[in-house]
Amino acid sequence: MYFYALRRILAIIPMGLLVLTFTFFMLRYVPGGPYDGERELPQEALAGIMSYYERDRPVLSQYAHYLGRILCGDLGPSYCQVGWSVRELMADRIGVSMELGFYAFGLAMCLGCILGLFQAVNHGKFCDRWLASAEIFFICMPTFVLGPVLCYVFVHRLCWFDAFGWSSWKNKILPVATLSLQYVAFLGRLTRQSMHDQSTQLYVRSARAKGLTRWQIFLRHIFPNGISPVIAYLGSTCAGVLSGTFVVENLFNIPGLGRLFIQAISNRDYTVISGIVLVYMALIVVCNLVSDLVLVAIDPRIRLRVDR
Repeated sequence: MYFYALRRILAIIPMGLLVLTFTFFMLRYVPGGPYDGERELPQEALAGIMSYYERDRPVLSQYAHYLGRILCGDLGPSYCQVGWSVRELMADRIGVSMELGFYAFGLAMCLGCILGLFQAVNHGKFCDRWLASAEIFFICMPTFVLGPVLCYVFVHRLCWFDAFGWSSWKNKILPVATLSLQYVAFLGRLTRQSMHDQSTQLYVRSARAKGLTRWQIFLRHIFPNGISPVIAYLGSTCAGVLSGTFVVENLFNIPGLGRLFIQAISNRDYTVISGIVLVYMALIVVCNLVSDLVLVAIDPRIRLRVDR
């Protein structure tokens, strides 16, 4: 298992290099730039700016210099916010995005698994069918539609919460709900289906024939085997939650990395875009790695394949 973890960690390096390289060259060759506006800058001023940010060099030279900075932990200066480095801009906002993602992921994992287990225990009953219909509705509802709907109902009509900002618990409930409800529904359906599939296996019938109670069968046999697909999906859930912060932070005016990323795209702030992409890529890869390692640790069948 240790060699498996080491191989996965080493695979992050070429993946990060590939993402960074693609982002760098894509931003350099798309039309427009950070200094293009309605009024053109004088050629002397533009040349001075390009020289200051070392953008008058050949592209390959810029790329080599940028990689050297990345290896030293320097993400470079912001092209549009003078006097600020990318690291300083991200340091003020990464805590907000991580808090939003942590709350949404925790809610999705806990509530989704609980709903799925409840549906599996009550499979085929009215409450199971009703919850299954509600889950399909939330799975099909995009985040950019669900957010305004929740704002209209709970802010405009009921006046229960505040719509914008991140200063109090009233500001945080709607963004967290908007970001997590789709994954609550998906994890609920996945848990329900996985537990139901395990309950129809022959080893469960054998356990019933031996005289084990319903809860003994569930806790000893159905749950340990049925939870593996759910754990395997948690890495994708974490990735989806992290990427979903881009939409939610802009909908609710939350000062996080997602909102900074959208502003950087609008301003063509290349270094900020590359820095945020690199950070999100690292977070997503780490979340998937942790999910895979937990799955290997709890499932002997996967552990045997890994050891081989």
